[in-house]
Amino acid sequence: MNSSKLFRYLNHPRDPEEVLPTLTAEELADLLDALFQNLDTPEPEFGAQAWYDLAVEESCRRAVAPDGAAHGVA
Repeated sequence: MNSSKLFRYLNHPRDPEEVLPTLTAEELADLLDALFQNLDTPEPEFGAQAWYDLAVEESCRRAVAPDGAAHGVA
């Protein structure tokens, strides 16, 4: 994921709690990777830590609730 796409997430008008569940598994993995890389810089972007923490939570929810059960989809 390039930095401009990461910035679109970080500056998204909706909260991460609304955005993250809508991402595909691949999009979530790409976002987690980009956020991790950004946090591993001397000056991470504002909001990156919060997005990363919530993205990790979303990833964990999906891991324990296969087939979208965490979101009420059976």
